[in-house]
Amino acid sequence: MLLGVLRLGVLRLGARTATTALVTRRLYSSSSAADGLHHVRNIGIIAHIDAGKTTTTERMLHYAGFTRTIGDVDSGDTVMDYLAAERARGITIQSAAITFGWRDHQVHLIDTPGHVDFTVEVERAVRVLDGAVTIVDAVAGVQAQTRTVWAQAARYGIPQVVFVNKMDRDGAEWQRCIEDVRRRLDVRPLVLVVPESAAGDGRGQGTWGRLEGAKLERWLDAVTMERVTYDLAADPSGAIVRREALLPDDPAYERAAGARERLVEALGEVDERIVDVFMGEGVDGQHVRVPSAEVRAAVRRATVGALACPVLLGASFRNVGVQALMDAVVDYLPSPADRPAPTALVAAGKTDRQVIVAPDANDKLVAFAFKVIVDQQRGPMVFVRVYAGSLDARMALVNTTQGAKERAQRVLQMYGDTAEEIPFIPCGHIGVVLGLKATRTGDTLVHAKHPLLSSSGAGGKAGKKGESGGLQLHGIAVPPPVFFCAVEADSPQDERPLAEALASLTLEDPSLHVSADAETGQTLVSGMGELHLDVVRDRLLNDMRVNASFGAMRVAYRETPGQVARAAFEYVRETAGRMAHAEVELEVAPLDPEDEEGCGVKGERDAADGNMVEVADAVVDSAAANGGTLQGEVLREVRAAAAGGVRGALARGVLLGFPVAHARVRILRLGHISDELSSPAAFRACAAQALQQALRASSPQLLEPLARAAVRCPAGALGAVLADLNGARRGRVLALDEDAADAEVKVVLAEVPLSAMVGYASVLRSLSAGQASFAMQVVGFGAMAQHEQQKVLSRAHVV
Repeated sequence: MLLGVLRLGVLRLGARTATTALVTRRLYSSSSAADGLHHVRNIGIIAHIDAGKTTTTERMLHYAGFTRTIGDVDSGDTVMDYLAAERARGITIQSAAITFGWRDHQVHLIDTPGHVDFTVEVERAVRVLDGAVTIVDAVAGVQAQTRTVWAQAARYGIPQVVFVNKMDRDGAEWQRCIEDVRRRLDVRPLVLVVPESAAGDGRGQGTWGRLEGAKLERWLDAVTMERVTYDLAADPSGAIVRREALLPDDPAYERAAGARERLVEALGEVDERIVDVFMGEGVDGQHVRVPSAEVRAAVRRATVGALACPVLLGASFRNVGVQALMDAVVDYLPSPADRPAPTALVAAGKTDRQVIVAPDANDKLVAFAFKVIVDQQRGPMVFVRVYAGSLDARMALVNTTQGAKERAQRVLQMYGDTAEEIPFIPCGHIGVVLGLKATRTGDTLVHAKHPLLSSSGAGGKAGKKGESGGLQLHGIAVPPPVFFCAVEADSPQDERPLAEALASLTLEDPSLHVSADAETGQTLVSGMGELHLDVVRDRLLNDMRVNASFGAMRVAYRETPGQVARAAFEYVRETAGRMAHAEVELEVAPLDPEDEEGCGVKGERDAADGNMVEVADAVVDSAAANGGTLQGEVLREVRAAAAGGVRGALARGVLLGFPVAHARVRILRLGHISDELSSPAAFRACAAQALQQALRASSPQLLEPLARAAVRCPAGALGAVLADLNGARRGRVLALDEDAADAEVKVVLAEVPLSAMVGYASVLRSLSAGQASFAMQVVGFGAMAQHEQQKVLSRAHVV
């Protein structure tokens, strides 16, 4: 009893210390100590929707001493979900950053959305993280969006810790979740804790379902060989955590020893040093004798090297297991100094060279802007990750992506929707900059006197606006929108407020596109899904108080040539008393999206729509035939202008004006080139007109976005769900499985046209008496049947 009281006193003292560190050392990030970088963790919380990301984050903030009470998602009083739309819907819509202290470390945490419509929020968060916590629902296991966000983090090589949450729910099965992690995420799990007992045989070798409360609150730590008890009876907030060393005569010792054995064996497969310790003096091949410090160090090496991932268990809503997760963040996830230094491109003549941006506080500033939000009082708030040097208030900067000079008026450290002004953002840290006017998501910011600034770019001798140059970090890939709708101001007086509001939203959200329909004059808003556009509508009408009307939700198609076609166009026009003459002949052909070689055509595919543009070698009529001399510089400009005209024209097809995809365009001939009459603008316009003619002659087809949907439904509703997917939804069933947690629940995996999924949620509820659910993700574009294409064209009043 006395030991428990002493342990409680130490833990509470630790909590007070953490709180003091947060309040009095909020400028801890401004420390210039040599080891300061090793005490920093830039992490994100990623998972499928409703896995418990925000709930877990709220507990972290409470245990770190940041909040006095624990926020609740259902009550709408969380620190991280501060938007009105987030609190009303009970979901995270945009990523939010916060900084807190834990065990003398500074943690920059980004809480991300779990819905597929907001996947770009996850993408730009993981772009700047050093580690991540992936939360898995103990009942549902690894879900569709879990795999998506895991893959997003894996693309950047980010080490991750898995937290199996909701262990207090009926049907929770931690062993199945671990196997899910191994099989579906393709990673080696390192199980660090196990329940002390479970339903079944009493040793956890079975389904861990309904447990008595006391058993839920006891865990065995395989690293330290201790029993960990969460005394919720004494303190429901979970602040009282007792650790007790396990002795050989303890009934749970055998179970803990088995967990330690499996952990050491798993580490031995990826780490040679733990093998040496295991076989060394004093251990003699006994797993339980391996020192805890050596096990912890081996887990860290395996995690930082992305060779394996630690797995912890808990129930965030019940306040169980979150402190151990926070310890794992500090113990196992890397600091900025542990991560490979990013590479950047530096313009070197006509080519680019790569340089390493080392995390050196004494270098000139190199920072990456990964997020922008617009505050009504502060203006644009640019979230940055500093990779080299430090970003000081009032510092003169250059945006090398946009080719613009900037000045950081103030720098802030964020705490959800509140901020504290700090003197500078040090190397390896995340912060916010005020006063930047031209900076967007994905831009690179450098010190105005950085030695690698290109003289032809914006550095030093500032280039023209929009002219990029100098050192640039790799940007962020933003997927193309798949849904759109029209929006119109209710009156002429409302047009300007609407335009300003849309500009603010597109600045904040790079996956939101605003364009004008040239034929109807309507303003079109394009996004990633129904929920995405519904949130945009809600923010415009309720948050920004814009008077506007929205049209029906429509799907963003693509257009593609149906066959090979050629066209020639001659351009003759007099402008400002000068005659411009150009002629372009080109060929357009369909390009198989699966053909990686591009059908033997030289050139590179466009990353967004898979198009390829090539200018043939012998494209120019002889100079003698054109009656003039032809200079090499003129020829290069004309070739580049014609190719640019083609690429610009591919943005609008001839059927419904959607972008052209999977097209191969080969410019065969450029005519009427001379020093006197040649104009790059003329050849650009001529090439665009020639492409339009060729597309009309190519029997163009519509491509519709395809979604991969995972539908979970009770067995009694399976027939109705399958009939609907195969019939009205025009889907193709790929797989049919039983749910791992419940044999009475079936999981249907299908590929379905996205247009057929508009309003599917309400239809599915009707088919299953409200018991079914689904998740889907756009996977690409596919050819549309001719009769379906005719329906679309007829509705658009084309036919």
